[in-house]
Amino acid sequence: MELDGKFAVVTGGGAGIGLATTAALRVAGANVLIVGRSPERLDAARGTDTGITSFVADLAEERDRDRLVAHLAENRPLDVVVNNAGTMTDVDLHDRDVMWKAKHELALDLWAPMHLTIALLPILLSRREAAVVNVSTGLIYAPFGRTPGYAAAKAGVHAFTQALRHQTRHDALQVLEVLPPTVDTELASGYGGSKIKPEAVGTAGAKALTKGTAELRLGRVKFLYPMSRLAPNAIFSMMNKVAGKVGVTK
Repeated sequence: MELDGKFAVVTGGGAGIGLATTAALRVAGANVLIVGRSPERLDAARGTDTGITSFVADLAEERDRDRLVAHLAENRPLDVVVNNAGTMTDVDLHDRDVMWKAKHELALDLWAPMHLTIALLPILLSRREAAVVNVSTGLIYAPFGRTPGYAAAKAGVHAFTQALRHQTRHDALQVLEVLPPTVDTELASGYGGSKIKPEAVGTAGAKALTKGTAELRLGRVKFLYPMSRLAPNAIFSMMNKVAGKVGVTK
């Protein structure tokens, strides 16, 4: 895909992987609309770059997703959707409030990317070339047992991405799934293990778009993928032993 001159929307674009992806898209010549809950964070991310605009929304809320879709439909034709916004919560399934936590996590991590993709698909398919980028995680191969909502949501994103790629295989739509390892962002601030920089994810994601990549596995995910096929129970146990020692989230 040629990124120069394209228009992209990046959810969770005010920080972390979203901000790094926005920077990489700008370097490639794309204009970007960043979406997030904090106006202050979006303003800081935008800075003085006139190629970046912003939209305040809580994508866990359906009405805010509808507002975003309407905004995108009324403005410059959209070429790229990057579904990046998400949350990861350490959850004890014994807790009484676990249902609310799971509902919120699934709304943001799974239903938001599905909703936005489905709603914006007619616009994307009207373009000469377009792309959907879904940021999932290498943990779909060996999830942390302490983050069941996140694990279920990202596994759903992976399956949805595969289905979308299959159903649009005859269309001029590239469907890219980015599967990073633990990234040095606010989301993983409570995790004490090794991390890669968000800039590495953003740069690799933009490059993968220009190469027509379908699944981008980064860092240790390249190891997790084959091991999860060869010894799924062993790799799950190993990952969760490590998580138990170093912690997962705040």
